[in-house]
Amino acid sequence: MSDCLIIGGGVIGITTARAMAMAGAKVTLLDQRACGKESSWAGGGIISPLYPWLYSDLVNELSRASQGVYAHLCAELFENTGIDPEYIRCGLLMMDKYNTPEAQQWMGKHSLDFQVHDKGALFKDIAQVRNPRLLKALKADILKLGVQVVEQAKVNGLMTEKGATLGAITENKKYYADNTIVCSGAWSSSLLDIKDTIYPIKGQMIVIKAKAGAVKHIILDQGRYIIPRKDGRLLIGSTMENVGFDRSIQTQVGADLLAFAVNRFPQLKNTNIEHHWAGFRPASSVDVIVGKHPQLANLYINAGHFRNGLNMAPESANRIKKLLC
Repeated sequence: MSDCLIIGGGVIGITTARAMAMAGAKVTLLDQRACGKESSWAGGGIISPLYPWLYSDLVNELSRASQGVYAHLCAELFENTGIDPEYIRCGLLMMDKYNTPEAQQWMGKHSLDFQVHDKGALFKDIAQVRNPRLLKALKADILKLGVQVVEQAKVNGLMTEKGATLGAITENKKYYADNTIVCSGAWSSSLLDIKDTIYPIKGQMIVIKAKAGAVKHIILDQGRYIIPRKDGRLLIGSTMENVGFDRSIQTQVGADLLAFAVNRFPQLKNTNIEHHWAGFRPASSVDVIVGKHPQLANLYINAGHFRNGLNMAPESANRIKKLLC
């Protein structure tokens, strides 16, 4: 029996497992596939909401607190595991929406530091990580911390008795725990019996290979972005599709994303798409949910982060830890 059972092995689940293990808890983590292979792997790795004034105060609180620890977290993970998450403070060039009255008022209130250039506003402190490497490092680290990681273990339901949660049941086994935390991203509602509260929004992305330094900053325009990686690759995304768990990709979407990048950097016109994929963001009809379940004792929720799971993960995990400890 564990002190803490975590359902979901994305960035939210793994950072929560890490926080609890570092607090001395005996932790078991279950994932229906392999850890970190869903939304956390599919995303871009920008450590900031894209247009922060469009999000709730809670989203921005979790994001700002997480931004403050990411550099140290990535350095610590690199030291502990030998896997470099490639944390880079490359800045973000926002080409639209920054000059609206709503944006100007919000940025003035929060003293956001930016410089206006001919193409847009440069937020020089915005950083990125290479999210697949971050997930590999986090998984390696929690294994060293003693977390029991069980992959290919789809949870069919929670075990409850007299208004309290006892753990979860998979096809082959029952897992008992003093406390259970649902961190299942877009799949969370099915476990929590809160239909449509958390649901998938599909996003398609591509990556191309360019010369290192061809694009210096993250580029954001019309809700789409170009993210320059350390090795010269450019990650370009993404669509917003309310189509359920449809994982298919469309060639035309890839072509449109490439055209978006070439339109802003004509020198990319002869590049080819190396990879094209889709992932499922955990959208929420209420807001990001980080706290106790309203009815069931010993059950906690850390889900509904939509596009901001990676950039809110450390503080989301910290808040769950504070509730439990």
